[in-house]
Amino acid sequence: MPEQRRAPRRPRARPLRARLVAGAVAALLAPGILAACAPAPIETAAGLGAVTAQRDRVAEQAHERSMQRLAEFVRAKWGPVSLPEVVVERWVDYGEWGGLMSECLASAGFPGARAADEGERIDYSGVDVDSPRELFDVDVATYACQGRFPVRSWFVDSVRGVELPWAYDYATSELPACLARHGWAVAEAPPSQEFAATWRTDDAYDPYALVGPDPLERAAASARCPAPEVLLDGASR
Repeated sequence: MPEQRRAPRRPRARPLRARLVAGAVAALLAPGILAACAPAPIETAAGLGAVTAQRDRVAEQAHERSMQRLAEFVRAKWGPVSLPEVVVERWVDYGEWGGLMSECLASAGFPGARAADEGERIDYSGVDVDSPRELFDVDVATYACQGRFPVRSWFVDSVRGVELPWAYDYATSELPACLARHGWAVAEAPPSQEFAATWRTDDAYDPYALVGPDPLERAAASARCPAPEVLLDGASR
């Protein structure tokens, strides 16, 4: 985990190195994509639109709560300060977050922040500030950038209960029917509890396990009959 930030010190001759709110961001928010055939349109998956709309609402609410906690952190440190109202500009992939935060902070006037620890946190050691006021300004800029570019996977636990029932129903009905209809062998889905326990992990149910060893054939099957997580992720706003 990133080093917790120390209380601001009096200005001194050499620049202060920012030990900033990124540690709090990681602690509060992190816990935690050739086919022979075109993919089936996502509209063909029954109920997908409704479940993704509900999932997006739940993710947005979880993001709002995380921003409230971040605001509390900033105000506990600086007092009852005014923070900007922030609107989500784009939900981003985990691997994008560090680069986008660096660009956002640079555009706010604080270049030098870089992704660290494989993108798990932001390293502010390259950001030079000369006063406590600038330390505060970087905290506010971090708050605003974080609000603009949240990472959906940070809220996987919040949306799990929305995604799983639909995913299991699709994996045990529409997906095997699609594979069989196109002549591919169907790997039987595990019981619902096992499916849920391994959902979105390396040990998750593989619906294409019996398609065959040819990677092109497997790619064709997964394109023609997409896995539930592919449909869910493809329908993300």
